[in-house]
Amino acid sequence: MHRTIITFLLLILLASGCTTPGDDDSVPDRHVVVISIDGFPAEALWDERIPLPTLRALANDGAWARALSPSTPSVTWPNHTTLATGVHPERHGVLMNGRFVRSGPGEPVRKQNDLDRAEMTAYPSLYDAAYEAGLVTAEVNWPVTRGAETLHASFPDAPGAVDHMTESLRTELVELGILADESGELFGRMSYAGRDHVWTSAAAHVIRSRRPNVLLFHLLSVDGTHHAYGAGSQPAFTALAFADAQVRYVLDALEEAGIRDRATIFVVSDHGFMNVSRRIYPNVLLQEEGLLEVDADGQPVSARVHALSNGGSAMVFATDPATKDEDLDRARQLFEGAEGIARVLTPDEFEAFGLPDPSDSDQVGDLVLGAAQGYSFSEAATGDYVRELDGPSGVHGYFSDVEEMEALFIASGSGIRSGIELDIVDNRSIAATAARLLGVPLETADGQVLEEILE
Repeated sequence: MHRTIITFLLLILLASGCTTPGDDDSVPDRHVVVISIDGFPAEALWDERIPLPTLRALANDGAWARALSPSTPSVTWPNHTTLATGVHPERHGVLMNGRFVRSGPGEPVRKQNDLDRAEMTAYPSLYDAAYEAGLVTAEVNWPVTRGAETLHASFPDAPGAVDHMTESLRTELVELGILADESGELFGRMSYAGRDHVWTSAAAHVIRSRRPNVLLFHLLSVDGTHHAYGAGSQPAFTALAFADAQVRYVLDALEEAGIRDRATIFVVSDHGFMNVSRRIYPNVLLQEEGLLEVDADGQPVSARVHALSNGGSAMVFATDPATKDEDLDRARQLFEGAEGIARVLTPDEFEAFGLPDPSDSDQVGDLVLGAAQGYSFSEAATGDYVRELDGPSGVHGYFSDVEEMEALFIASGSGIRSGIELDIVDNRSIAATAARLLGVPLETADGQVLEEILE
């Protein structure tokens, strides 16, 4: 009698669809995990001074490249959007860690980053395609995902990340002690390593509890340490070794979930790093030329031309249509040949760097500046144009053809051939190749499938 009742209850549960993502037998048993180690330079992979046993084992067991070429500008949100969509910023439209906001003619341009994915880009992504194909999708600390409706589990890289998490995931992480509470207050005060530990623990939990077909996972402590201490420093080596350990933790979770043998792992980075000793301030030149005005605190209050920094590059916006051509001519003359500026790109050169034309996007400057070796940009409009830094500092954001920006590429696991060494991989190929492995269509990607690494 009791057995009959239990059987009856089980049948009711099954009929009502009481399953969690990943429990449905109809979901294909294919898994792709893309791990991005922010700011991991390509050259560090085989640097004998750094203990990287997990990454080197993955590379030796699968495929690796001398470098992964980044998108221009080589900053975090644009490049992670490229990794997820398979297209450069000219198509997905993300040109900085947020959006440039043009207030009106003659007014300064602002930056805004407290935005949902839909406010950043509508371009189709790998996880969109997987979701539409009925697969289970998840991300942990991946940029430009906040509020995405095609993610079953989300812990986005965004302001107020804990508040914007998938509610069920947030509750689980608090119950497990991975997050101290649902406010995110303590999480926001954590060190680089502390936040990476939380994100890795969250990714491991998502793997064990949901067995996602697609997981996008982003680590940040290498980037923060390079910014603070410079590439090649002892703290940087420690951060790289710590990232290697976090990757090991993710692999262990795949084993525990019983899907390691059916999972493909990509380990990539969004950009490399350049050490700089000087910072330049193009808005100082614009202010001295009368193209930009500041208040008593040195803040821009009006600007016919305004430069905003992406670190190794800067977007220059002409804000007043009535004087635009004249203003850009004056600005270009100021910048060409100025100390620390290696290149001044005009719109006819944008396509070669995967940048949109200003007539098609309000996110790209009317000019784009590239910093010279050892220099980076900043935005203050008063003081000296060139300033010496007190100590070493790491910077990215340069054009994609700057060697120091070359990024990491490893592919290993299910469907990947062993012992493959490549030269340079286009970062647009990650989404295209992952889609092929998952068996989902992603015709919107410009990247080529890396056929040479596939079994």
